[in-house]
Amino acid sequence: MQRMLKLSATLLGLILVMSSPSFAGTSLVSALSSSARLQLVPGPKNNRQDNNLVVTSSQQAIQMAKRSYSGKVLKVQSANINGHPGYRVKLLTNDGVIFYVSIDASNGSVTRN
Repeated sequence: MQRMLKLSATLLGLILVMSSPSFAGTSLVSALSSSARLQLVPGPKNNRQDNNLVVTSSQQAIQMAKRSYSGKVLKVQSANINGHPGYRVKLLTNDGVIFYVSIDASNGSVTRN
């Protein structure tokens, strides 16, 4: 959620910079660096755990969920699973039952909710 808010704020700032009269005739880099309102700052390094993930894509999460539980995949989304990055897969059984499967991307564990 915080990443989405930061991205939205960044995009809004970029739109404001590009729509300003002083932007005409200047490059994007110089306009961004001269803008006092817009700061592009990377997140803290201790929150970046992407380099050692077992599950690296939503397609891989879908495959793991289908291997563990039968059903038609309705939706997949990234989620926070036990404090780790992961995926939440929504499945529909042949009997019409809808259930969710959580996949922890850091260790590959698959659990039904």
